[in-house]
Amino acid sequence: MSGDNSFFEELQMDFLNESAFMLEQYEEYMMRLENSEDPAKDLTDIFRVAHSVKGGAAAVGLADLCKFAHVMEDLLDLLRSRPELVNSTVISLLLQSGDELKNRVAALQQQQGGPWDPSALTAELIAITEQLSGKASKHAHAPAPSVDEPKVEAPDDFFAQTPAAEAATPEDDLINHDLLAELLAQMSPEDQAEFHAKEAAEAALKTAIAEAAPVAAAEPAKPAPVLKVVETPVEAPAPAAKAVPAAAAKPAAAAAASGSGGGNNKNAKNATSAIKVDTGRVDSVLDAVGELVVLKNQLVHDETVRSGVNLRLEAIVDQLDKAVRELYEKTLSIRMTPLKSMFIKIQRIVRDVSLTLDKPVDLQLIGEETEVERTVFELLGDPLVHLVRNSMDHGVEKKELRQERGKPATAKVTVSAKQSGGNVIIDISDDGGGINRDKVLSKAIEKGFVPAGVDPASIPDEQVFQYIFYPGFSTADKISDLSGRGVGLDVVKSNLDKINGKINIYSKAGQGTTFRLTIPLSTAITDGIIVALDGARYILPIHSIREIVRVLPKDYTNISGAGKVASIRGLLLPVIDVSKTLGSINWTLNKKDQQLAQRRENSLSARREETMLVIIESMTGQMAFPVDDVLGQAQVVVKPITTGQDIPEVAGAAILGDGRTVLILEPGALVNNVANGRGMAA
Repeated sequence: MSGDNSFFEELQMDFLNESAFMLEQYEEYMMRLENSEDPAKDLTDIFRVAHSVKGGAAAVGLADLCKFAHVMEDLLDLLRSRPELVNSTVISLLLQSGDELKNRVAALQQQQGGPWDPSALTAELIAITEQLSGKASKHAHAPAPSVDEPKVEAPDDFFAQTPAAEAATPEDDLINHDLLAELLAQMSPEDQAEFHAKEAAEAALKTAIAEAAPVAAAEPAKPAPVLKVVETPVEAPAPAAKAVPAAAAKPAAAAAASGSGGGNNKNAKNATSAIKVDTGRVDSVLDAVGELVVLKNQLVHDETVRSGVNLRLEAIVDQLDKAVRELYEKTLSIRMTPLKSMFIKIQRIVRDVSLTLDKPVDLQLIGEETEVERTVFELLGDPLVHLVRNSMDHGVEKKELRQERGKPATAKVTVSAKQSGGNVIIDISDDGGGINRDKVLSKAIEKGFVPAGVDPASIPDEQVFQYIFYPGFSTADKISDLSGRGVGLDVVKSNLDKINGKINIYSKAGQGTTFRLTIPLSTAITDGIIVALDGARYILPIHSIREIVRVLPKDYTNISGAGKVASIRGLLLPVIDVSKTLGSINWTLNKKDQQLAQRRENSLSARREETMLVIIESMTGQMAFPVDDVLGQAQVVVKPITTGQDIPEVAGAAILGDGRTVLILEPGALVNNVANGRGMAA
């Protein structure tokens, strides 16, 4: 019987995984409904999700899920027949119900299926269903105002042509899932396992039959007529009133209607097929291809291959280089995820916050098909959500204030995404009041973020705005449970640092603010420059490098409380103390690097007065990073370091083409060390 229980648990987990996916679609359908041109179709899609969850939950013995989904289904079934009953209150309740199901499914997926009591929400669903049913009943008995009903004639052999199987719809043929759930609860575990096994086999058989008959599905047999409809031309009625949207977003493109007649079968053949693969397997394949890239790089840079002695070998290596690069890019594309689901989440947040704060907002979403790597996608969610909440809460003014300022009562928030080279650029813009530079600067000075001796008036706006990302920074007059400029924005910075992203802020008083996120498509590979420092080699990600300059001793100065700074075209930049920052990293130099250190020392002695500075940039500002030399540029595969200790200044390691291993530095952590008073040059 242990095998039966194992099969049942696997069946239950399959249902939960499938339900999680369907509930993501549920939210998408719900957001589409609010501005839908065809609410009946959207309600049918939403109904199918609730119906599928109810039926599946009953089949795998999850009675609580089944009962709750059944109550949702009752309301949705009513709305399907009367779409004009949909309003903002109904949509909010159905969204909340979807969240309740989603949270319960997630808890069960994580083996945390403790007590669950959705009774309050269940009561609300039942109450609104009964209320709307009363309205629908009254409407049903009222005479139609201006539309003639089509005349219906019954043929002589009416009853003879109506077999019982044809008279029922699929919904009419459903079993009573509430009763089934109660009966299952009274059965022994062994009997339950046997029942579910039979249910699964029956479901698989039905699926196989459906898939084996695409032609029949595309062109169902026409039954003998039951009712003859005598059509009379009528004037089309006025369209039913739609729910007033809380946040308008660009509607998704409608699917093309399928043509009649033959051609459906051809479309079925051209349909995209897909398989479900565990993400761990994809990761392992990508790791293996990454190792292949490392070996390829070693071969490409091998002195014997590049000596010109064997031209055929050199040509083969060049072909291998291209093939491996293409293989890596295609493997990486499997991990790419479109931003669409994240945009749907943003749409939901804007709607909810708009209702909570009574701020009507026109939300524009652009570029939902833009893709990023899955790891980037997972770390990008929280920053995007927080920035959108921030724009709604503190960027957009109340409608009364907007009208006083000569603005439309409805604010405009735009979230756009596009790919640019190896990066994705995401803009979150609002037409609100903008960021108050003086207020931010005053708070930054109060918190000690502005170095002593620096003239506040000389700090550029963009650098001033970056102070809002410092931990503990806030200019909000009162605490908000939604967001705050600074309350949690350091988390935005932290998450973006993890994916080597950066953020720029553009704001004009009275006109609005734009947060621009620049994010790499993938964290698996990175482009960087190789620098020599104290005889060792390091890689600095190229996206964080502003410029590379040479300075003289006269360009340095010491400021009390700020340490050593360098003057670059009139701008004072803190200098990172390399020994303090990297001294704790236990990194043994190999023989070649020791020789490199000696050569650098000899060559630098001739030009000791000059210093090479790499100006690195993160969300908290710019810093000067002194190096001995810049050795070149490289595209490398990032490998994690498992040293047992957390080294925030190191993003990972990479193997160069000559086989040597180098550390990849994390510019954000280097800058943070100086911002927090650590790692400053004296």
